Amino acid sequence: MKTLILAACIVMALGAGTGIARAADPMTDKEAKPTLGERVTNATVKGTLMNMAGEYYSIKDSSGKEIKLHVDASTKLDKVMVGDKVKAYVADGGHITTLQRDE
Repeated sequence: MKTLILAACIVMALGAGTGIARAADPMTDKEAKPTLGERVTNATVKGTLMNMAGEYYSIKDSSGKEIKLHVDASTKLDKVMVGDKVKAYVADGGHITTLQRDE
C-alpha cells in the first residue's frame, strides 16, 4: 500500500508525466530572451551565423559584411549552429549579450 501511495505522489509531482517529457527536451528552457534594456541600448545584428570559434562568432549580415563578435559565459544563447539565421544584441566593444535564432 505504501508503494502505491508513493507511486501516486511521484506521478502527481511530475504532473502526470509532463516532467519526464519536459526533461527529454533540454532546450525547452534555453531560449534566449533579451531584456528591455538590451532592446533599447544595444545594437542589433541580424544575419547568418558563419563561424563559431571559441569566444568569437561571425555573422554575415544582409549586405554580405561578416562581423566578428565576442561571446562568453554571460551571453544568453539559443541553441544555434553554423548556417542558422540569427539576431544578436551587441553591446559596446562587440560583445553579444543575447543571441537568438531569427526565424
